[in-house]
Parts: sequence; C-alpha cells; structure tokens
Amino acid sequence: MLDTISRRPVLLLAALLLACNGGEEGRDDTNGGDGSSGPGTAGETEPAATGDESTSSAEDGTASSDSTGEPPPVLACDDLPPPTPSALHFDGVDDHVTMGVAPELGLATFTVEAWVRRDGAGEEMGTGVGGLQLVPIAGKGRGENDDSIYNCNYALGFRGNVLGADFEDAATGGNHPVVGTTTVTWGAWHHVAATYDGTTWRLYLDGQLDVQAVADATPEASSIQHFAIGTAMDSAGVAAGWLEGSVDELRVWNRALSEAELAAGMFQTITAGEGLVSRWALDEPDGGAPDSVGGSSGTIVGAAFEADGAVLDRGRPPSVLVDDPPVPPALPVDSAQLQVTVGDPDPGDEHVVTFHLREVTDADDFTIVVLPDTQYYSDVDSPNAGDPQYFHDQTQWVRDNREAYDIRAVIHNGDIVNHGDRPEEWVIADAAMARLEDPEDELPEGMPYGVCVGNHDQDTNSVDGDTAGFNQHFGVSRFAGRSYYGGHYGNNNDENWFHIEVGELEIVVVDLEYDESPEPAVMDWARSVFEAHPDALGILNTHFILGSGGNFGTQGQAIYDALRATDNVQLMTCGHVSAESRRTDVYQGNVIHSMLADYQGDGDGGSGFLRIWEFSPANDELTVRTYSPSLDQWMEDDSSEFTLEVELLGAGGDFAEVATVDPATGVVAVAPAGLQAGRSYEWYATVSDCSHTVSTPVRRFTTR
Repeated sequence: MLDTISRRPVLLLAALLLACNGGEEGRDDTNGGDGSSGPGTAGETEPAATGDESTSSAEDGTASSDSTGEPPPVLACDDLPPPTPSALHFDGVDDHVTMGVAPELGLATFTVEAWVRRDGAGEEMGTGVGGLQLVPIAGKGRGENDDSIYNCNYALGFRGNVLGADFEDAATGGNHPVVGTTTVTWGAWHHVAATYDGTTWRLYLDGQLDVQAVADATPEASSIQHFAIGTAMDSAGVAAGWLEGSVDELRVWNRALSEAELAAGMFQTITAGEGLVSRWALDEPDGGAPDSVGGSSGTIVGAAFEADGAVLDRGRPPSVLVDDPPVPPALPVDSAQLQVTVGDPDPGDEHVVTFHLREVTDADDFTIVVLPDTQYYSDVDSPNAGDPQYFHDQTQWVRDNREAYDIRAVIHNGDIVNHGDRPEEWVIADAAMARLEDPEDELPEGMPYGVCVGNHDQDTNSVDGDTAGFNQHFGVSRFAGRSYYGGHYGNNNDENWFHIEVGELEIVVVDLEYDESPEPAVMDWARSVFEAHPDALGILNTHFILGSGGNFGTQGQAIYDALRATDNVQLMTCGHVSAESRRTDVYQGNVIHSMLADYQGDGDGGSGFLRIWEFSPANDELTVRTYSPSLDQWMEDDSSEFTLEVELLGAGGDFAEVATVDPATGVVAVAPAGLQAGRSYEWYATVSDCSHTVSTPVRRFTTR
C-alpha cells in the first residue's frame, strides 16, 4: 500500500505580479547550499494581502533608499559573523566510511537521518532480488543472499533523483522497498530521513513527509553486514555503489521519529535523546568520524572534509509561498513586478532578497533526432534493401548539423537490422551508429543516444526471439560509463534508459523492447524510472505503439495504460508500421502525444528519411519535421510536419541578477528594467537570513 503525500504549494493569486516559494522544483540551487529547508519546514511567509505591511522595493534593478533621502540602512548581514560549517565529501568512485559490523546498529525499528548534498550521479548498488538500485547514502548492508544474518538490515539512498530505502525481512529475506516522489535537487543541501516503525516506511525530505508505504515485516536486525556511509557493504565488508556528494550530521535512532521531531531537530546538532543510538558530526575539527553517542566510530577511506556543510544551530531558514497559476500570466510591460513576501520563524532575523531573470528566446531552441527503422539499410541482400550509405548519411548529418540545430540526442525506434541473427548486418549498423560516438571538445562522449529492440533485431523476428546480436553490439558494455546512460532492466540492455539536460530541464528517455505481451514487471520498471525523475520531460521509445490509423497496438495500449498517470511522460515514439500517424491522449490532466514514423516501404528501404524534433521553450512547443539527408528533401504534408504543445519550463540560458534588496522586510517587489512587449521571461528569487538561503522555483511570465 503506497500513500503519496502531496507537496504541491498552496495556490495564491496576485495581480500583475508573481509571488513565489522555496519549493523543490526549478533551481538546482534550491536551499542554497546553506543547510536550509524546503517548503513548510520553516516559518512560512504570507502573500501581500493588505496595505498594512512594510514594503521594500527596487525600481529598475536598484535597491531603494529611505523616503527622507537618508542613506540606506545598515545591511542585513553587517553584524552577523558567517557560519563555519564543514562536511565530509565523497568522490563517487571509492570514497566511503566504514563502521564494520557494528551490532549495536542492527535495528528492527529505526530512523536514519542526515544532511546530504548530491553533486553527481555516483554509482548504484542493489539491495537484493525484488529490491532497489540505489546510490547509497548510509545503511547496514546490501544485496548478498536471503539467509538471515546475510540480509540487508536497512539501506537509504537515491533512486534516480528521489529518495529510496529498503530492508530484507528476518522471516524470508524478502525485500520491502519504498521510493520517494519528490526530486532531490543536486548541488544543494537537503535533510533526508527514512523511518520504519515495525509496519510502515516513511521517507522525509527537508522535514516533510514525502511518501509512506506499509511493509508489515521485521527487518533482519541480526545482520552481520557492515554499516557504511557513502557506499553499501556486505558481510565481508565488500563495498558496492558510491555517493558523489557530501554528508553532514548523520544520526541513527532505534525508533521511528515523527515528522514533528524531525522538523524540530533537523537544524540542530543533537548528542542525546530517547532512542539515539549513534551520531557522526562529520566535522573537520573531529579529525575523523567518531560516534559521539555510541561505540560505532567510523574509518574514513578516501573521503575528505570540506568547508561547505549544512548550517546548524543558527535557527531555521525563511521560506516563501508560490503563486502557481495554471497558465503563465501575461503582464503589462510597463508595470510588471516580481514580488516576494519575506518572513522568518526566528524573530529578529533580517533578510537579503535577490531577483534573477532571463528572457526565453528562439536561441534556447534545441533538437532531438529520431531514426525510424533502418533494417533495410543494414540488409544489403533484401529485395527491399536500401544502400547502407543512407544509414551513414543519417548519423553523419546529426554530427554535421549539431551546432546549427543544437542537436542534443538521438533516439532509434528499433529494427536496427533486418535479421537479428546475421552478424554482417550488425556490422553495418554498428559502424553507422558509431559515428554518433566520435568525441569532440563539447561532446567528449559523443552524441547521447538510445536504442530499442525491434522484432527484426531478435533472431527469429518474434517476441520470443533471442537478442544476443543486439546485446553484443548495443549491450550494457557499450554504454556503461557514459554519463548520459541511465541503466537497464534485468541482465541485459533490452530495456534501458538515458537522460540529458538542457539548461535546467532534464529529459529522460526509456527504451523498451518489442513485446506484444509486455511483462507487468517491465511496465513497473519503466514507470519507476520516470517517477524517479518527476521534474523531467519523459519520453517513451519502443518499436511498436501505433498503427497507421493512429490506433494503439497491444503493446502501445499496455504502455499507455501503465504510464498515463505518470505526470511527466509527455511523448511516445515508435516505428514498425510503414506509415505516419499520431494521437494525443489526456488522462486526469496528463497529456501524452504518441507518434509513428517509418518509411521502409517508401522505396530504397526508406531513402534515409528521419524525424527532426525541434523544441521551442519560449513557446512550449515541439515542431516535428521529416527530412532525408541523402536526398536533401523534406516531407511537408500535415502528417510529416506538425506542432505539438509540450511543457519545457527550465530549458533556458543563464540567469542575470536584476535586483538585490538589502535589508528586506515584509513585501519585497522589483520592477525589472528593459522588459520588452511580446516576450517570455523566467525568474526566481533567493532569500537569505545571513545563515541560510532559500530559492524559489523558476516561474514564467509573458509581457504585453
């Protein structure tokens, strides 16, 4: 049973302005690296509602002075010494802290809490069959076997970009995983916690309940697997999985703390309390990783101390609420204002507010290229064969036009070859796709791309065919180590995913094998990938989704049914049927556009036609065009060229600071200079109380 707790901010209306909130979406620097909170964990501010509140303002990007003409007041942080935090940094390669078996940390009920700043992808480890792939934060064990003392007692880490936790039970060794729903932004300090009370998991992010799930089982508290930070260890102390980032103030309790207890204690150092078993400050002055409460001191291997840690014992950070209209507001260009209302749970705090703005223009447009079935380019003996040069022309065109179109990735719809058991066809396909992998200065790993298995890529041209040829040439080993490769399902690359970033927008592409009777476990896996990246633009790629009339095939219907409630999946793409079609479906407000493009029956095996997806963040649009590099010819009918609405918030360029108000109290408003009518803009604000900094989500408005 899974009970998702909504974290959507309260909706507030404001005229001709945008209010904002320290929520978790948008900026990678949410919470500012200062040990600050997410929404609702500190004192919430209120929107401007009356004329009684004081107002700080900045006109044309400059802070205002007193109305009497006197110099501005003393700045907010003049008399407050800066905090001096420290933390332990892990390189994501082999850095870790080990406590050994640490039997006192073997627990049947528990809370694991820490401050964490994630700086990179790191490396996943597995918690066991039926468990999770996690980038480890801390825990006692990992997947080893299901024999009592060798079970995983508990593990906390990152599942994609959200939290995940798991344990193996004492009765059967079965896994009982739980996965969060809220993105944990990189480059920012977050308080994370996992609790288990004997029946129910709860995950917390920044002091707020993110998700809970009933497990109703007893963790293996007698496990002899080792406790570790930054990695996960088995009973022999062999490590797997690596955290790239930093950890501060890690605590383990023998009971499940409540949400109120976590929120009250997250900004404090705590060295005593009911049920507190161990606490590691991970501060440089300690010279190591001593356990200041219990007897489980750690040995640091490789990890180094750094000065940027969570800010503790300096009160709680400010937070702000968001005006989140369903449609970005259109503001008069001569009176548009950006506004926040500042408040703080700690009386006497002063604040500095900085506003950041960028225009979203055509310069932010970017492209993804989709390659339909290439089977006849790879099979020179087929009566339908096209020249292999068509295949090479496609991938070379991508490289030659990368800058002109700002091409960010390539998606192959499957049927890479015509006969999956003929090595000579794979050699042709391998060479053509390898053109994408040539490194260049701006692309040291080449062009990011993903491929899926079509029916012809199997050795018997059937759903039950062997995929040995595909995995020999496009298996895990080909992609492992590439930063854009996300991973795979099972023991091979038949189901896989990759991701890229455009500005602050992450794009996640899941590639599924052709299968007219898809396994529920595969559908669950695909959904879990998208759910682990809730703020990403989700794209599903598989060989067969639609027929020529736009109807769902069996697999297409199963995929849509599995993903339609997943908020971030917006696009599905396929080949297989020699035709063009598309459809748009809406389920509970979630819009999914599905597209078919396959030209293998149009002569010469398709004549090299491919799909060019041109994304326009300024207009929240995707324009699809169809082109053959070999023929230098466009298809321009309505089935070949069309525009779809998509959400692309965050895919912009750099922000500029347009105003700083210091000191700031009450309602803080700025009128940014230089706005032009008929343009799109994105903005956010940072609010600092001199110890903590919180950032609002990125929000968009247009001008008229």
